[in-house]
Formats: sequence, structure tokens, C-alpha cells
Amino acid sequence: MSMDYYKVLEVGKNASKGEIKKAYRKLAMKYHPDKNKDNKEAEEKFKEISEAYAVLSNDEKRKQYDQFGAEGFSRRFSQEDIFRGFDLGSIFREFGLGDSFFGNDLFSNLFGGGRKAREQTFNFNSRSPQHAEAELHVSLQDIVFGSTKRISFKTPQSIENLNVKIPIGLEAGQKLRLKGKGPADPVSGQRGDLFCKIMIEPHPRFQRKGNDLVHEVKVNISTLVLGGKVRITTLEGKTIELKVPPYTQDNACLRIKGKGIPASGKKAAGNLLVRLHPKIPTHLSPEQKKLFEKLSEQGL
Repeated sequence: MSMDYYKVLEVGKNASKGEIKKAYRKLAMKYHPDKNKDNKEAEEKFKEISEAYAVLSNDEKRKQYDQFGAEGFSRRFSQEDIFRGFDLGSIFREFGLGDSFFGNDLFSNLFGGGRKAREQTFNFNSRSPQHAEAELHVSLQDIVFGSTKRISFKTPQSIENLNVKIPIGLEAGQKLRLKGKGPADPVSGQRGDLFCKIMIEPHPRFQRKGNDLVHEVKVNISTLVLGGKVRITTLEGKTIELKVPPYTQDNACLRIKGKGIPASGKKAAGNLLVRLHPKIPTHLSPEQKKLFEKLSEQGL
């Protein structure tokens, strides 16, 4: 379910990180489960504000949320994605609330038994009287880090729910075979198999090329010519700084070894390729214009 995280934390869309943290602390102290024993309403509210804070306190996730909106963000990010790298226990120790409610696993204690998977519902597309096929939509994060998806499928008798493990390194078009989860034979009653065809949703910043991840980045012209540094945010939300050599050309790639698709089976780990492009200004101050005119006079 999509939520307006700003409304949940009772802050404006231009709120600073400090204001967001202050708002979360205030609400968390009010709805913390240790202070609201057997209060389901308070527990649900606590889940909502924790999810909102996990997103809005992270620069990259907040950027994605602002770009795609609540509904678009919820389609692209599961709760596993949202809480990856988010240490709620340490946050509460910082607030002085303790973490007795959480123990060692945020998901098993807060969201009830393992990491919560996004649920997809679909009908069978028959392959044969005993087998069926359906599309299973996953994110780039799912195939890089692995995940579990909760699917619901209709049978003549009922609606069945099933958790499907998504292995690392799957490719679009590959099929996962779920034995005994297909339609039942009308005579014997024996069930066939369900084949889940993997459909990978496009990521707004990263593209997959084999086992590599490609990230297109625009850099100031001066940085490309003189050399310098550029900051990027990786798929897992970490910010890293890369050195740009002098005289770097358009479309040049910086390689971060082993930061693509992780090794799986006989496949080696891929790399993260940061492809650089010049950032062309859309407006120049009078001073900047004079500098460019002088460069032009020098043949640059």
C-alpha cells in the first residue's frame, strides 16, 4: 500500500534531514510498542512512521520517492528494499528508547516473521493440461541482492498464497519452476507445475549489461578536463567518491570491480561501470560567459 511519507511524519516536502529526524523521534516516542502494550493501532502507526523515516532519512531513497511519487515508489521498492541498511535498533538507542522490542531482526519483530515480500496476484496461462505459466515482476534490487516474493494465484477451488525465493543473478525471461503448484488434472487430481517467467522492471538510474551494472553520470566540464572527483550512490544506497583523471572524454567509463551482479553458480561477479558525460549548462552568469568566450578565443 502506498503512503504519503511526508504526511505520515507530519512534515513538509522541503523538510530538512534534521526536521525529519526530530519529527520521527517525537512520533516514535508516542507510538513505540514498549509504551503501547497490546495496542494494535499504535503498532500499525509505528510501522508506518518507521517505513516513512527509513525512506526520507536516506538521500537516494528520498530522491526516488520524490521523483516517482508514493504509488510509483511502492511499485519499485519492496519493504526489504526500503529497510536495507536501516538499523532501527541503533536509532532507538540514540533516542534513549532502547531496542528490546526489536531484538536482532527488525523484520521478524516489526513486520511479523521474515522479510515482508511484495504480493503479486495472477491467473494461470496454460502451457498444458497439467502445467501453467505466469509472469513474475521483480526489481533490479531483487536480482542483485536476492529476495522473496509473495504471489497469489487462483485455482478453481481457492486462492493460494506462496512465497517465491528470487535467486541472485536471474535474467529477464528466465523461468522459475514451482513443482506441484500448477492446475490439477481433471481426472487424476494430480497437480502440475507453475512456471514463473521473470520480468525485470526498469531501474531509473542503473542498467544491466550482462553481469555488469551501468550508471550514466553527468559531470562538470571542468572536472572532465582538469580532473577531479565525482560522487555516486550505489544500488544499495551507499555514497562513494570516484577519481576522474584529467582529459577524460565523453562516454568514458570508470570501473568499480565486483560491484555489479554478485557471483552466482559459475558466473563471476560483475562490475559497476560509471559512464561519464559532460554536464552542459543551461544558463551562464555574465562572468561565466566571459570565461567561455576567452576559452573560445583560445580554440577550446
